[in-house]
Amino acid sequence: MKKIIILLTILTLVGCSNNQEKSRNIFYMDTYINVKIYTDNPNIDYIYDNINNIYKEYDNLCNRYDEYENLVNVYYLNEVLKNDEEINIDPKLSEIINYGLEYYSKTDGLFNIAIGNVSAIWKKYMEEKKSVPSIDELKNTQSININDISLNNNVYKKRNGVKLDLGGLCKGYATEVVGNYIESLGIKKYLINAGGNVKVGEHYNKDKYVIGIQHPENDTLLTKIKANNVSVVTSGDYQRYYEVNDVRYNHIINPKTLYPANYSKGVTVITSSSAYADIMSTYLFLLKPSDAIKLVNSTDNLEAIIYVDENTILKSEGFNKYEEK
Repeated sequence: MKKIIILLTILTLVGCSNNQEKSRNIFYMDTYINVKIYTDNPNIDYIYDNINNIYKEYDNLCNRYDEYENLVNVYYLNEVLKNDEEINIDPKLSEIINYGLEYYSKTDGLFNIAIGNVSAIWKKYMEEKKSVPSIDELKNTQSININDISLNNNVYKKRNGVKLDLGGLCKGYATEVVGNYIESLGIKKYLINAGGNVKVGEHYNKDKYVIGIQHPENDTLLTKIKANNVSVVTSGDYQRYYEVNDVRYNHIINPKTLYPANYSKGVTVITSSSAYADIMSTYLFLLKPSDAIKLVNSTDNLEAIIYVDENTILKSEGFNKYEEK
């Protein structure tokens, strides 16, 4: 369920400020990440080093493709750890796995971090770009049953060859940790632009940040929103996909059908937590658009825009309070 990199652009990057603007670019989780901080804190280099280390640590812990010496990460749990063998894991990895487990039930099983065996098959086919896996191949892989994951007091155990995939959660979770770290220093004015994941604090000159949401079918902007102290996350089918016989197959897999969702082309959510936004953008993308909007309208602190096609663009009841006129 690795999240697609979709353009969410911060459009208000210039202007006068009582604090100095500091900026640093880093690359983790297959994403270029820009972090801007407005502060006169003399320890800014130390702060940025810590931000870099946070993203690096979560990138390494969530990595399901690479093994690191003396590190128990997702790769180790998936490929090295034996069935029914217990192992103590890093509390940070334990927290993010527990967060994913919590939202399995809250999303009617559609957000499933145990889908690693199926998403690995789709990754192989996507790289080859020649054909589509059969339903038998997908069903006959090893477990994607969330109950085959056991985690108690940082002790992890798996059954039936189940494999984790934290790609739909890790970037948002790490971005939330970074935002909380910045605010813990008393710094309220900042922005983090991590591809399809944006988190902003207070604006640097008493205005609001303007965030552009890319149109799913061309290089223009679908819309622009103005906000402070929010997270904005997009999931969609228009950057990480392949086509077979003129049918597009994206990377966001429905655990119930075992095939990519195709109800809409893009879903953008607005809420306070980047981790929560990451999960909800995936969840809403997997729902029928009418059901997704009903869910958003009945959920506090959550707004969304869903692009189905040029003739069908759905917005939640409170979305217009953010939309730039």
